[in-house]
Amino acid sequence: MSLEQLHYESIIMNKINTTQDSYVIISNVSEDNMLNVEFNSEDYRLIGNLHLPMQRNAPCIVLCHGLASSKDSEKWLTFARDLEYRGYAALRFNFRGCGWGNEWSEGNFEDTTLTGRIKDYRAALNFLERSGRVDFNRLGVIGSSFGGCTIIAANDPRPKAYIAMATPYRFEPTTEMLRSFRKTGYYQNPEATQSRMSRTKKDLYEDFEQYDMGEAVRKINRPLLFIHGSKDTIPVSDAQSLYDDANDPKSLEIVEGGSHIFVDTGHLGKVISLSIGWFDKYL
Repeated sequence: MSLEQLHYESIIMNKINTTQDSYVIISNVSEDNMLNVEFNSEDYRLIGNLHLPMQRNAPCIVLCHGLASSKDSEKWLTFARDLEYRGYAALRFNFRGCGWGNEWSEGNFEDTTLTGRIKDYRAALNFLERSGRVDFNRLGVIGSSFGGCTIIAANDPRPKAYIAMATPYRFEPTTEMLRSFRKTGYYQNPEATQSRMSRTKKDLYEDFEQYDMGEAVRKINRPLLFIHGSKDTIPVSDAQSLYDDANDPKSLEIVEGGSHIFVDTGHLGKVISLSIGWFDKYL
């Protein structure tokens, strides 16, 4: 059997039960070299996609989306395809209660906490470690916004290189949110693009209070790149504070004119180029 045939072979893995999580790859590699995957985090079934380059046992990058986002945003689709082109595997997945279209991970978005996101992130790492599909000794991770908070707060030693994009140093409710929490017990985001991801509870912010981003980033002893847009709604000073607290080797890149989600294709192209350069250097 040729390498190409091995790459496109059908893969069925028996579910592996543990006290923490289980996983199963549920479909074949598609024409764009992508596996649809499932794995469990606590009692929640999470869904994702594992992009595989033609070479076997490739280094892998885990892509962690933000708070009210999903694995299927144009940013993450572009990231995964570009990483694959450069010889990297990439896992993008939906945290519990998150999704887009017909692809949703189990759970209620309004129950989201940083603690829960950390559990999901670690479950994704466990899945990759057991899958046998990637070089787990050459693992990197990218977290955007709340995803950046997740990978920093988790401080899992398994990734060998980190990238935090558009990541806040602090995460606090607004006066309007506090008023809504007192009145109804939740806050309904009027700007949400997905109704299933429009409501948050006070628990989200109370849970976050147990994590100190400055203290957490000081505990990471891995190469860490911070990327931030100059026009992000999260102040550039947040990225600077995280950078100041981080250990070497580290770098801070400000994308001039870049928004929170780098919607401009030129800005996103620069972000992807910076990211691949970081992983080429440290994985």
